[in-house]
Amino acid sequence: MKARTKKGIALLLICMLALASLTGCGGGGDDTEARTDLNWALSAEPNSLDPMAIAMMSTFTVTYAIYDNLVEANENGEYVESLAESYEISDDEMEYTFKLRQGVKFHNGTEMTADDVVYSINRTIEKGWAADMTAAIDKVEKVDDYTVKLSLKEPFGAMIGSLASPYFSIMSKAYAEENGEDAVERAPMGTGAYKFVEWVNGDHITVEANEEYFGGAPAIKTVTFKPITDKNTGLVALQAGETDAFLNVNNSDISVVQDDENLAFYSTDIAAVLSLNMNIEAKPLDDVKVRQAINYAINRENIIKGALEGNGTAANSSISPTCDGYSDKVAGYTYDLDKAKALLKEAGQENLKLTIKIKEDAKIQKVAQVIQADLKEAGIEVEIDIMEAGAYTTDVYSEGDYEMTISSWCAMFTDAYSLLYSQFHKDCYGGSGNITHVVSDELSGKLENAARLTGDEKQAAYEDVATDISEQAYVASLVFEPTTITTNANLKGVAADALGIYKIKRMSW
Repeated sequence: MKARTKKGIALLLICMLALASLTGCGGGGDDTEARTDLNWALSAEPNSLDPMAIAMMSTFTVTYAIYDNLVEANENGEYVESLAESYEISDDEMEYTFKLRQGVKFHNGTEMTADDVVYSINRTIEKGWAADMTAAIDKVEKVDDYTVKLSLKEPFGAMIGSLASPYFSIMSKAYAEENGEDAVERAPMGTGAYKFVEWVNGDHITVEANEEYFGGAPAIKTVTFKPITDKNTGLVALQAGETDAFLNVNNSDISVVQDDENLAFYSTDIAAVLSLNMNIEAKPLDDVKVRQAINYAINRENIIKGALEGNGTAANSSISPTCDGYSDKVAGYTYDLDKAKALLKEAGQENLKLTIKIKEDAKIQKVAQVIQADLKEAGIEVEIDIMEAGAYTTDVYSEGDYEMTISSWCAMFTDAYSLLYSQFHKDCYGGSGNITHVVSDELSGKLENAARLTGDEKQAAYEDVATDISEQAYVASLVFEPTTITTNANLKGVAADALGIYKIKRMSW
């Protein structure tokens, strides 16, 4: 058996590049010396606090405060035990046996046992939102009150990373069954460092410190999560001290917050790739030469300078550098207008008209305008269709009624598997993530093979996958963008997170 102890495993899943790129600045006085509260801005109000059935990344900062996992990523990017005291992986990597901590209490005072873990993992499977992470699981069973065995259908190199994602939060079986779905969604109860207090629609969600937390009572005692959807409003709230943390200020405001001694600014590459997705079922985008021509016609530096205020790096791959499996050896597309025109001529598409559908978003609109201008130079006339978020989701994800769109699919943990499987595997066709409508047995087989591997073999396999996606030009990988967080300068324990999910239990004044 391969033993895993409390020291955890040094992961490649959070690359050293991401850690090295963290930056911080800001000063400020000691006026927060007596504070034990925290005001945290959310980019949108949650529609639910059920961690197994939501897809709003900002909401997971709330659920991570309330729930724990069997394992979690620590500050150094290592997966370490949390509710699990230790675990072992069988030599064939088909069985994971977890020894649970004894005496861990849910917020209502009942003890967490194997029954709760089995119930929670099965609920994750049944909900289906983490289908890419649960696909390899055959069954989960209770060995005894403090031992759980997870059996796989086939080896899955990203299993531990998956178990650390918020979709695998551990909840009380009794609480969920006795109180129903409404309670899980609106009044969650876990073992986490914070207890749910209230949710006032349209205004705030409040949690308070769990003084009996097995990992030690958190330093911050009360956290108020408030939705602030407008970035200009967010900046004003930061400057006025009305909020202590705001994610992803406008690129044009970065220098403003960096120069403010009362604020601290942190940045790292996000576990996503800003991309132009192409519906390969829509003619003439079913022709690989047309898709390749579009890739060559886009000047990625124009996007960085013209739409992103100089923030970002031209993408060579559909895998972010923050994700395990990224390789700088993947040959991306460089700007080559002559080659773009030649490919369009070969495809018989010299006077092409296409539409980019995007949701209402100032940044994405700027990116679309740059692409529109670039493609015009290649002889492609592009119309930009700006849509309300609900209508956009229906057209692009539910009905596949679009030609091109701009998106940034974020991983749920920093691994190429989480970034690529849902986007390009044939089983995820359509609304599950594969909006390009790629149905390739060869590519799906490569994704399945890569998922079984670890180490150098995994790296090589994902390099092959990313090369395949690039050569077939299912998307135009555009930019590796930074993700940022701006906080009160006196807030300690903050570092930019590649997923944009934060663990407040590690913070203090």
